Order: sequence, then C-alpha cells, then structure tokens
Amino acid sequence: MIFIGAELNNPNAHFVTNIIACIGSGNDLVIDLLSINDSDEIFRRIAVHLQNADERYVVYNAYTNEDFFLRFKSRFPRLHLLIIFSDDEWRHSNYNRYLALYADLFTTAVKGHLALYEGYGLIPTYMPWACNPKMYYPVEADKDIDVSFVGTAYGKRLEYIRSLISSGIEVRVYGRGWGESADLRPHWGGALSHQGVLEVISRSKINLNFLWTSAKEDLCTIKARTLELSACDAFQLSNYTFEFDNYGLVEGQNIATFDTKEMLLSRVRYYLKHEDEREQMARNAYELVLQQHTWEQRFQTVFERLEKKPNRVAAKLKKYDLMIFVREGVRHDISVDDTRMNIQICQPSDTGMDFDAQVDGVVWLDHDSGINNEALYIMAFGLSSDESDAIASNFYISSGRARYWIRFRDRMLNQNRKLLSGLPGECIMYSGGYASTRRFDSNALADAKHLSYIEFPSYQIDLPYAKSRRMRLYYADYGDSRVQLKKELKALGFGRALSLMIDKAWQKLGLGQGG
Repeated sequence: MIFIGAELNNPNAHFVTNIIACIGSGNDLVIDLLSINDSDEIFRRIAVHLQNADERYVVYNAYTNEDFFLRFKSRFPRLHLLIIFSDDEWRHSNYNRYLALYADLFTTAVKGHLALYEGYGLIPTYMPWACNPKMYYPVEADKDIDVSFVGTAYGKRLEYIRSLISSGIEVRVYGRGWGESADLRPHWGGALSHQGVLEVISRSKINLNFLWTSAKEDLCTIKARTLELSACDAFQLSNYTFEFDNYGLVEGQNIATFDTKEMLLSRVRYYLKHEDEREQMARNAYELVLQQHTWEQRFQTVFERLEKKPNRVAAKLKKYDLMIFVREGVRHDISVDDTRMNIQICQPSDTGMDFDAQVDGVVWLDHDSGINNEALYIMAFGLSSDESDAIASNFYISSGRARYWIRFRDRMLNQNRKLLSGLPGECIMYSGGYASTRRFDSNALADAKHLSYIEFPSYQIDLPYAKSRRMRLYYADYGDSRVQLKKELKALGFGRALSLMIDKAWQKLGLGQGG
C-alpha cells in the first residue's frame, strides 16, 4: 500500500495509529507531506517503490498538495487513488469537492454531504469514523483520575475546562497548549505517548470529549476519539451532535452528553457518584464499537466497492463552455484541446460578443501566468455547481527564490468586499450572465450577490512588484509564521523577517485573521 498525507512520520498521528496500522502491510511506502511536498519527488519515490512492489492503491489523506492530484493519473494510470476527506464538515465547499474530481474513490464521514456530492454529479462513499482496537484497548489501572481531557487547548475547550475547575472539579488535561496558561498549568499533565494516552483514559472515571472543530467552533462533529474512547472501555461525557444517531450512540445508554457549561457540571457531579451506571454505559459502547466501528470493517467495504465500480468517471458532469480574454502578449498554459470544456480564446476587443446565455464561465488574463486547463476546469466546476456570479481561486506568486501561497479566506472577503478589487483577473471566473453586464469593471466582484472560493492553488501569476507585495501583505500564507521567522533570523535574513512580521501583524490586526 502507498500512503500519502500530513504527519505520517509521527508514530502517534491519527492516520498512522489507525489507517496505516489497520490496512498497511508493513512494507508500505509512506510519504509525509510535511517533509516532502514536492510532486516530482513524490512521483519519483512511487516509481522506485513500484520496481519492487506490486501495489494497487494509493491512500491519500487530503492536505494541500494540489499538484499531486492533477498529475497523478497520467503518471500512474494503473494505481487506484483513494482520497479520505477527514475534515469534510468544514473543507467541503472550498477544497474537498475539487479534489474529488480526480479520485478513483473518495470518502466522507459527513452523511449530510452525500447528497451534495451527488448533486455535483460525483459518486461519494460514506465512510464514518472508526477505530483500531489493536491500538486502542482497555488498560488495567486504578480509577484515580476524576475527570480528564486529552487534546490540544483551543477555543471552547478552554472555556469549559475553566468552568469545571472554577466549580471545584478535579480536572486533569493533557496535550499541547494547556501549559501556556498560568491558571491551567497546575492541571496539565504534559504531552503523552500513545501508551500514556491509553493509561490516562483507563485511569479516568470520566473522559471528556469535545467535538467542536478548530476551524468552525460552532460546528460539532464526531471524530475518531469518540470511538477510540469506547474501544478503551471508557466512560465518556461529550458535547452533543446529531451525528451520534449515525453511529448508534444513544444518550444514557452508551454515551453521556451535555449542551452547556451548567449541564456539563451537573453531569460530571452525577456520574462521579454513580459508578455502576458509568461502567455499564462504557461496556455498552465498547461492544458496539467492536461490532460495528473498526477501520478494518470500513476499508473492507471501501475496497470491495472500488474493485466493483471505480467512480473516477463521473458521467453526470457537464461539459463547460468558457471564454478566455487574453491581453496581447500575455503568456498562459491554456489549450483549446480539452474533452471536458469548449474553450474560446479571444482578444479583449471581442468583449462586445453576446455570451451571457451561452457561456458558463469567463476569465480575463492581464498578466503572465501558469493558469492551465485544470485550473479552468476546477473553477468552472465550482462556479456551475454553486450557480454563483463568480468564483475566486487561491494562487501562487514568486519573489526572488521564494514562492508565496496567496490564500484569501471567504469569510474575510465577504466581510470586506472592497478587498476583491485588488485580485488579479487570472484568479477569477465570472458566470457568462454576470460578466455580460460588468465587462472589465474592476469592482464587479464587490456587487456580486453570490461568490464562491477555491482554497486550491494550481498555478502561478506573475505580478508587478507593487501588486505582488500587496498580495503578500494581505493574503500570503506562511504556515507556522513562528517557524518561518526563526528560519529567517537564523539565516540572518533580517529584511525578510521584518517583512514577514509586518505581513502577519497587518493580517491579524487589519484584517482580523488570527494565526
């Protein structure tokens, strides 16, 4: 098997302890995208691996290497590409659905998204979260911890833990971030090894499970930890999500839930006094998980479906009609020879043409760029699927030897539409109907009623320095900026370090972007 994803060099990462440990052979090719994010190098390693291994599947945990998908099938037509969308609840509209266009089979754990994918003309596979009982299991231990939580400190987790502590509940927390707050540090047990996690779970009378997502705190969804706790024969108290019904988890029968801080406190106090109820509910959940929710069961179903009917070819996808207006002398990588699209390349003087009722998408090219057919296809797909006035795509710019990901967030741009006027035309596709009324108006996006966004850069745009610097100031994504800052200072790149600090300060203070 070939596995590709983020953090795969970390033996405690979820994808490693669950997916690879469950379906891997022990002689697998494992590529960590945090260490290797260059498609050519990924392809080279796959080719070398195939010289000595008869592989059939590549299992990919969706991350940010979009170029991999665009080129994979042409390089390895005999390999089946299986994409697991582990964060589809918040990455669906801007990211995952575009990757799905290039998969032989893709999965989502969000049951409500099945109809969305089908509406696009794609064929999704529902694969709920599961666990690996070989990695998560009961450990003999005394129940000497009243209440515990294992996980990173952020958002509402901090609020709810503090509320319990202030009410006199003995809480122990483990994982990253808790030691950064002086009031929580006395309750912090540090970061744990995998075995340490199992021991803490088994020692805890009540295991807290917070289901708010890091990207959208108002969104609650089941993750693997819900099932891992049950596989450890542990009692868990979780905030409620309607998705419990999809897993057979029932309040008071095999799981306890809460909705508010007051309800959490009440449930903690109650279950600390009722050991028999805790143990019976934990046992009920344990039996349910082993019978219905293991990764081996999940992947057996997935591989059977992949063998019978791969869904790479989505017959329901329409053929898009596009018009691309190119200023004289501008370089691009668009070809009119494409079975998925009818592409007309025109001069700006041709904008008097009547295309409002006949064209799906319109793009204006004013700068040299690497925009290509895949970028157009992805934009046309999103534009058509959402019936939007326009769609805007992330892209890359370069400055010297550095390459920057220009990543604008839909939330930020919808709050301040004026920022849209500064985006280059190459990253925007208008619907034919909307474009026919606006032509080359630079403020066209500001008035659009419905906009879509793609967090999926697949091409570079060459911009003049002043405009390039402005894009970096507003939108450049530096990943962990602290790590980048340390690198620049260590290399004595004081100018670049100062530039990075200015960019991040402006993005956070001026645009309301954290991180």
